[in-house]
Amino acid sequence: MRHVAWFGVLFLIVSCSTPSSVAPLSVPLQYKTMASPGEFPTLPACAGVADVHVRDVRSDTTLGKRFVEGKSSAPAPVTASSDVAAWVRTGVLDSLRRAGVTTAKAGGPTLNITIDQINTSENVLHRSGYEGRINISAELIGANGSCWKERADGFAENYGYAGSVENYQETLNHALDRAMLRLLNSGDFKKAVCGC
Repeated sequence: MRHVAWFGVLFLIVSCSTPSSVAPLSVPLQYKTMASPGEFPTLPACAGVADVHVRDVRSDTTLGKRFVEGKSSAPAPVTASSDVAAWVRTGVLDSLRRAGVTTAKAGGPTLNITIDQINTSENVLHRSGYEGRINISAELIGANGSCWKERADGFAENYGYAGSVENYQETLNHALDRAMLRLLNSGDFKKAVCGC
C-alpha cells in the first residue's frame, strides 16, 4: 500500500512541475473553421470571385515562439511544416463560401490575399496559454484594375497541453477566421465583390 501512495505523490510532483526549457516545434497547418456559422454574414447573390491568389511576404517565416513562464531560458521557435499560403487559401475559400460568395465565377474579380504577419506565443507553465495573430492585406482586381483594398487582422487565444499541435491549429484557424470575418463584413467589400 505504501508503494501505491508514494507512486501517487511522485506522479503529482512530476505532473505539476514546470519544465525548465522547451524545444522547437514544427506545426502542420490544416484549416478547419473555428467560427460559428452565425458569425458569417450573408452576402448578396451577385457576390462572386473568379479566383483567390495568396502570397506569403513575411520576412520572418517562423510562426512564433514558445517559452517557459518565469524562466530565463531562451524561447524556442515554432515553424510551419506545411505550405502557409495554401493553408490561408483554403481558409479564405471556405469563408467566402460560408458567406455565400461564388468562387470560380466567370468574369468575376480576382481576390488577392497577402500574408503580412503571423505571430504565435505559447506560454508554458503546468499547461500552456496560446495566442495567435494573423495580419493580411486583401485586394479585388477586376477587368479595369483594383477596385477594393483593405487590411485585416485576427486574434485568438487557447489553453491546453504544452506543445499541442491541435491547440496551435485551432488558435491559428480561429485567428484566420476572425481576419476573414472583418473583410467579409466590410461594406466596401460587399459592394466591390458584386460590381468590380
